Amino acid sequence: MKIRKAVVEDSTDIARVHVNSWRTTYQGIVPSIFLESLDMKVREARWKKGLEAGNSIFVAENNKNEIVGFANGGKNRSEELPYDGELYAIYLLESAHRKGAGKQLFCNVAKELKDEGFHSMLVWVLNGNPADQFYLHFNPSVVTEKEISIGGEMLLETAYGWNEIDDILTVCP
Repeated sequence: MKIRKAVVEDSTDIARVHVNSWRTTYQGIVPSIFLESLDMKVREARWKKGLEAGNSIFVAENNKNEIVGFANGGKNRSEELPYDGELYAIYLLESAHRKGAGKQLFCNVAKELKDEGFHSMLVWVLNGNPADQFYLHFNPSVVTEKEISIGGEMLLETAYGWNEIDDILTVCP
């Protein structure tokens, strides 16, 4: 797997990974009507806008140079929690699971946040998401849970946190 910073031209592939990974990862967790309603063009426009604004997004490419995953992060959006950085998203196509791309993406976002002056990081994970186990390999603290509405259904999300980004980087390549 090759990890690199995304460019605006990647927005279509990022949107494809985003929609397809939601449909496979959250099947049976999120209402199917919501998953079916995910619109590739809407997601593409959002990712393109973010990339044009200079948001830092990393992509994972397979050996055919196809984008099979992405991740991004930035300032913590949960002001009530004592973490300055946040991993916003990390998604992989099923074909890229368990091949090291997730760890590389996660580590690249953590390194980028540290380089930008952030000291701590959190991530919100939808309960029932099989990736829950992925985050536990990085020894986070369980911070809190909250209810969110997706597709008209109330679901739980758990926040995992790291008080020091350096603690994450000790297990990164």
